[in-house]
Amino acid sequence: MPGSLRVGRIAGIAIEVHFSWLIILVFLTWSLAVGWFPTYYPGWPTNTYWIISVIASLLLFASVLAHELAHSLVARARGLPVRSITLFVFGGVSNLEREPTSAGVEFIMAFVGPLTSLIIGGVCWWIGLRLPISPTQAVLMYLGITNLLLGVFNLIPGFPLDGGRVLRSIIWGITHNMRLATRIAARVGVAIALLFILAGIWFFFTGNVFNGIWIGFIGWFLLQASQAADAQSRMETLLSGATVAQVMNPNPVVVPPYISVRALVEEQILSQGQRAVAVVEGDRFVGLVTLAEVRRVPRDAWDRATVRDIMVPRERTVTARPDQDLTEILPLMASRDINQVPVVSGDQLVGMLSRDRIVQYMEIRRGLGGARTADTRQPWPPHDLPGQTEDRDRLPHAS
Repeated sequence: MPGSLRVGRIAGIAIEVHFSWLIILVFLTWSLAVGWFPTYYPGWPTNTYWIISVIASLLLFASVLAHELAHSLVARARGLPVRSITLFVFGGVSNLEREPTSAGVEFIMAFVGPLTSLIIGGVCWWIGLRLPISPTQAVLMYLGITNLLLGVFNLIPGFPLDGGRVLRSIIWGITHNMRLATRIAARVGVAIALLFILAGIWFFFTGNVFNGIWIGFIGWFLLQASQAADAQSRMETLLSGATVAQVMNPNPVVVPPYISVRALVEEQILSQGQRAVAVVEGDRFVGLVTLAEVRRVPRDAWDRATVRDIMVPRERTVTARPDQDLTEILPLMASRDINQVPVVSGDQLVGMLSRDRIVQYMEIRRGLGGARTADTRQPWPPHDLPGQTEDRDRLPHAS
């Protein structure tokens, strides 16, 4: 999420806090200090209410973090890379680099989060009931109630809530079609989101203004997320069977590593409108230069700095294989906010995959009614494309 700050790592997973989390943390603390605790535990000093409200708010988000860690650790145990966990206004989200590989993995990964919240809530509630009335008991009872509600809420079958993912896994297991399951779960999510919005409107006009706004806001968030999931599923269906080789630019602009940054800017970026240029040395792909790297170099150093000095080396560059499914690359480009991916075969650069090429390919497929060509999975190299093999052989020597 843009606007997130990394605050640490747990079990090798980066923990990030979005700026909206700070807003809800302050608001939650205030509402507990002036509303919840004085209502259920009257007669305590004002500073006591504020102290336990801060503690309760932080522990609630620690519970949310535990919920997301459960998702992430199960995902990683099933071979799914987890980039980070982000806390934000609606709780938390685990950022996985790709979707689950089977319905069973999806079910376990989705269900373990609400289960964690229910366990935390049950334990806090059980301990709180056995303590005398005190600030400690008040915090435990609050954590018990909120975690139980959090667990139940997340089991609502509205995608992309955990319950929606559980629903998708069940449909996926029955139909053996993940994209169909995603479309069904997303549309159920849209219906549930609309119910939330209608409930919010009803609460608002019946005098419960704050709850109406909050429930409506949750419904709006679910609606946007469900519609995005449905759109992504339709996009993946449109790109089904396409390989990177079919969509990539087989003749990308390349430069050697020894030219100056000024030459790169004047001869490639400005004159040819290139936003990303592959770097090759001899016949090997060695790195990538984008506008972001150029911007970090002061203009008075453009003549002294070389492309090698500023490029992102190959070992840190996301690359694709020409025979790789396009739907495998898209989530990676989205999660890392990448606009272009070099396509390599061995050490050799054979093309460049960009978002522009993907959009163009989608428009063509949509214009054809989503029709798939007979040669959807052509072998690499595709010798039936005139001139492509020759272009590939001379790519590393271009400048």
